[in-house]
Amino acid sequence: MKKVFYVSFILSLFFISCSNNDDASGDPEVVENYYALKIGNTWKYEYFQRVNQTEDFETMGIVEEVEITGTTVIDGETYFVFQSNTIGNENGSPFAPENGITTRNVRYSLGYLIEQSPEQHIKFSNENTEDYLLSDNDWGDVYGVLLETEENITVEAGTFLCKQNEIYALLAPDGNISPGRDRVYFSDEIGEIYRQFSGVSNPLHRWEKRLIEYEIID
Repeated sequence: MKKVFYVSFILSLFFISCSNNDDASGDPEVVENYYALKIGNTWKYEYFQRVNQTEDFETMGIVEEVEITGTTVIDGETYFVFQSNTIGNENGSPFAPENGITTRNVRYSLGYLIEQSPEQHIKFSNENTEDYLLSDNDWGDVYGVLLETEENITVEAGTFLCKQNEIYALLAPDGNISPGRDRVYFSDEIGEIYRQFSGVSNPLHRWEKRLIEYEIID
């Protein structure tokens, strides 16, 4: 069955079926911790939008505070519970959680960060540089890929050496690559640092999510 992909706004909501044979069991505190998966870790993000066609960005007034509050077991797999408290999203932006407290369940498996919401989808790959299918649709197929080069990313919280994933679509019927692409940046043992959100048809990304504060427990 084809999975729903919400293409009307962004390339950011993508879904993939994952095998329950993935090695993500055992003590949730003993995992490959590139993604800073530990109870008590916190992050604070702010969302920005491009000013017309300029290189300038302005705040959208949306702030998201995230904390890993515990763990839960789903279908025999242990997930970390990410709780977000969001303000400023009165207009219902699809890039940020809705206002108030929301939760999502995330786990590590074979280099991938996987979220259950409600199906499993990949949020990031930090090891595999092969393109991976995220969603197949009548209008085209959506892929993610870990780029081989790392990049120093400067946000309000500081400068971080990041790996980056690119999200793109191969559009039907000719298989042309979508002009618009999302890019997601994670830093080792820190977590998500920065994200660019794009429309499918516009090569100039329109929205950004930036880390402004964080606390990682040793």
